[in-house]
Amino acid sequence: MQSAIYGMYKDGKIIFEEPEININNSRVIVVFLDDDPKEQKLMDLFKIHGPWEDNRDVETIISDIQNSRIL
Repeated sequence: MQSAIYGMYKDGKIIFEEPEININNSRVIVVFLDDDPKEQKLMDLFKIHGPWEDNRDVETIISDIQNSRIL
C-alpha cells in the first residue's frame, strides 16, 4: 500500500503533521519541498475540511445559524 503523509524536518527529525496510518516497517522516500506560500494555503484549506463535530442537538444548531444571519 502506498500513502503520503506530510511532515516537517526540524532539528534532524521528521515530525508528521497528521496521524500515521499503519506505517510500521515501511519503506519511505523523503523529498524536501520548498516553502511555497501557495502550497501552505492549500494545506491550510485541507485542514478545515472534515466531519462536522458538534454535541448540540439539531434544533440548537439551526437556531444559532438563523440568529447569526444578517438581514
